[in-house]
Amino acid sequence: MARDWLLGADRHDTAADHIYAAVADLITRRGFDGLDVDTVARHAHCSRATVYRHTGGVIHLRETVLARAANRIAGVVESALGDLAGPDRVFAALTVTLREVRSDPIVVAFLASQHGPRSVMTFAESPALIGIVSDMLGTRPDDPLTGVWFIRSVLSLLLWPADAETEAQLLQRFLIPALYQ
Repeated sequence: MARDWLLGADRHDTAADHIYAAVADLITRRGFDGLDVDTVARHAHCSRATVYRHTGGVIHLRETVLARAANRIAGVVESALGDLAGPDRVFAALTVTLREVRSDPIVVAFLASQHGPRSVMTFAESPALIGIVSDMLGTRPDDPLTGVWFIRSVLSLLLWPADAETEAQLLQRFLIPALYQ
């Protein structure tokens, strides 16, 4: 699309970013449940038509805001891994992922919502997410089960957390050997 002479950017992208920021703010304040286009439009100071035109409906809004949070977390994890390899890389990937997910208000709201538990299985088997995990762990991309196991393990630790020492022991003793062979 052409750049808008006044904004200096694409008007559609600018509007979408503004709406997604409003959705993220609403989710962190009120959670995923009860999100509707009327509330989003009011919070973004635009019309319902503008919301639909630039971002789509509620399902798309939820998915996009969650995907943006996941991408941010993946970037933080990737930065933290540096030159680590093997089991050290896997342990760092796990611990940083858990820390970042637990501190992200969008993901926390998602997991606490009625949509979270139902969506976890789809999320855990997303080919895009499995690919990100394979890159992050440095595992074989032709073995998607490693990514699925990592995602399921992280989700189980998120849903049933242990104290920090026990969690580290669980990761070192059971999960890392299973992921890094």
